[in-house]
Amino acid sequence: MKQVLHGFPVDSAITRTVVLSLFILMLFVSLMAPPGICMSIRDPKDSIANLSFNHDGKKVVFDRCRNEGCQIQVYDLETGELAAYQSPKDEKWTMGKYSYDGKRITFAVIPIKPNDDRDLGNMQIAVMDADGKSYRKVTTGPGAKLYPTFSHNGKKILYACAARIREKGKTPAADYDAWEVNLETGKQTRLTYFEYFYMGYLTYFSDDERYIYYGELPAVFEGVRSYQNETAFRKKMIELGQKGMNIMNVVVMKGKEMIPNPYIFPAKTFPEKPLLSKDGSILIYEKSMSAGKFFLYSADGKHRLVGSGGSVNAAAISPDGGLLAMITVNLSINVFTVQDGKPQKIFYVPYATKAIVNWEEAYKRHEHLHKMIPEKPSIILNK
Repeated sequence: MKQVLHGFPVDSAITRTVVLSLFILMLFVSLMAPPGICMSIRDPKDSIANLSFNHDGKKVVFDRCRNEGCQIQVYDLETGELAAYQSPKDEKWTMGKYSYDGKRITFAVIPIKPNDDRDLGNMQIAVMDADGKSYRKVTTGPGAKLYPTFSHNGKKILYACAARIREKGKTPAADYDAWEVNLETGKQTRLTYFEYFYMGYLTYFSDDERYIYYGELPAVFEGVRSYQNETAFRKKMIELGQKGMNIMNVVVMKGKEMIPNPYIFPAKTFPEKPLLSKDGSILIYEKSMSAGKFFLYSADGKHRLVGSGGSVNAAAISPDGGLLAMITVNLSINVFTVQDGKPQKIFYVPYATKAIVNWEEAYKRHEHLHKMIPEKPSIILNK
């Protein structure tokens, strides 16, 4: 009898073996992969991280860190104009994302201590008008709060919160779960209780009730902890998979409720970075350990390659699902058209001319694709 477990069609007789192999492989991937968050606040180089599109898909939003600090920058894909939101000296703003009507922007706020260290344990989510006015924090309490995204009606923000801050190790935070804050009442609600090693790419579906995200290595499910009772935890995962649900990789939830995952991925595919269009009809994902290859999901199982970028730091989809963008090696933004998977433009930061040894040769071969992001923004939107 065939079962579906975490996107894998498996025989029930070998289900346990598959689950154990899955856990081992995911552990290896997580240890080898770089964190999905740019945590540097003083980068001597010109680097970019954390990517999104604006409401109409004509601009990209990203973090840019240089000697003088970091900004949330907004780059116009058509005109080449660069604008920015400048954080105060005692804060670092990161992971900016516009509302679906383009009138507001939400982002994560990292407090900066007097000794210039980051206070990751007291990060908050903030909202500001797109023109830089009416800045306010909308969350309170401890935790590293990351990856905020508006609901379609603009009344809620979905975000990830890491409850544990690491003093040592490759990743600065752990024990992630999904939360949302009601912007009208200020109420903060914890939605998941899985304590992920890493979590990101949270997005609401158009009904503003269901949402999708990427979750890596959950530590707890229904009171059973993986590192305390591995056998019992695996049994819980098997039972969950037999119901067509999962809490790893690409996960779909409705509020606090687990629901059957509508996406079935090919065998031996570990999907990451789920990117959902505004209407929910288009899903793009990265195949783990594939050198940054992104595929367009199809219900018939024929998933089409729509872009690749080698070492990909972050990725985003335009609201209409027509464009895929990705940050590669923190130096360029590659934009692809989803319909044919062809590169549209490659936007570099100026430092790339020094960091890429064969820059001149690469530029000459693809002059029609290359464009340099301005050295500095022409306007600071919140001043």
